[in-house]
Amino acid sequence: MQFLKSFSNRELNIWAELVLDLIVSIYFFPKLFLLIISSEIHSNESIILIGTTIFISIAYSIVVFTIINIFKESEKKDERDYIFELKSYKISNTIFQISILSLICWLFFTPLSNHYEFTPIMIASFLIIITLFCSAGKSVSLLYFYRRSI
Repeated sequence: MQFLKSFSNRELNIWAELVLDLIVSIYFFPKLFLLIISSEIHSNESIILIGTTIFISIAYSIVVFTIINIFKESEKKDERDYIFELKSYKISNTIFQISILSLICWLFFTPLSNHYEFTPIMIASFLIIITLFCSAGKSVSLLYFYRRSI
């Protein structure tokens, strides 16, 4: 636990967000791929998987971010922090827009006979995947900007 004292509150929050992305990915992707392979993506199992994934994310966020903010005092933000956050949000927003555009193009250019695959459950799964990529992009870019400026 001694090594955690060398990190600031802001860095611990960024690392905690990356760990959350990793936990959700490790939990969600294998089960989603098993449902796709077994053709059970349209069953109740996928609804349970999505609900459980959202619950894990919320529970982890409440517990970990509360612990970090209790034991580590936060610093005031300065102009540099605001610039880094804006740059990381720009990267995250770009990832989001490109991903949504790709999803819309995929829906648009798929023949009508194959549109049965795009159920609300499948689209919700794609949105969770897009959200994971956006969150990871934001966190990695924030870490990069902070580490680059040291």
